[in-house]
Amino acid sequence: MWKLVCGSVQGTSHVQSGLPCQDYCVGTIVGTTLVAACADGAGSAELSQLGSKAAVDGFMEVVSGDALPTKEQVKTWVDSARQRLLHEAETNQSTPRQLACTFLAALVGDGWAAFAQVGDGVIVFDGPEGYEIAFWPDTGEYANTTRFLSEDNYSQHLRVEIVERHISELAVLTDGLQMLALDIAGAKVHDPFFAPLFKAVRNESDTAVLQTSLLEFMDSKRVNERTDDDKTLLLATRITVDVPPNLPDATA
Repeated sequence: MWKLVCGSVQGTSHVQSGLPCQDYCVGTIVGTTLVAACADGAGSAELSQLGSKAAVDGFMEVVSGDALPTKEQVKTWVDSARQRLLHEAETNQSTPRQLACTFLAALVGDGWAAFAQVGDGVIVFDGPEGYEIAFWPDTGEYANTTRFLSEDNYSQHLRVEIVERHISELAVLTDGLQMLALDIAGAKVHDPFFAPLFKAVRNESDTAVLQTSLLEFMDSKRVNERTDDDKTLLLATRITVDVPPNLPDATA
């Protein structure tokens, strides 16, 4: 079975400027499949927090975790996320650009996984030789830029990957944490960032304590010294339940 925790915290720059947290994330278990979606609203978009929530909610309403999906199915689900964002923009009498957000999604079933991403942020999972990344963050054509689900040509920048093997650990995070999560020079995952986090999820039995610890970590001084952006992190790990051996029938 899966054990998961997720949360978002407001970046220090947003606290100082009075902006809300523009990240949004949901993780759930559908049968034996873990389903997660996260979005990071563009700092320059005045209603991007609405876009993030609309995109994640739109995806979670249509996604199916019953079986290994095709890439086309995943693309259809992401398009539903975008359509919800467009509807939210219309409802608020604004343009899609005002609700701009990046988007990340992951489904992990028994012996398979499907990942999708538009823009930056990171999806990490365990591999035979350490942690792996689904896609390197898309930083766009210029420094400090990325791609957004709200763009007309978003489908040209949508990346989808299907992995057909067993995965036991998953992390999804927005770009506020990616400088800590990645070895930029080596173009790989920074394993020491994730190992203690997954260990904490496995070992803590109290979900309330785990949730509080996650939020405190993301809003800690040592993290805020590295990033002033909003931060979102979802962590999930499979927990193996020990089944006691069959005992002899006492009535025999």
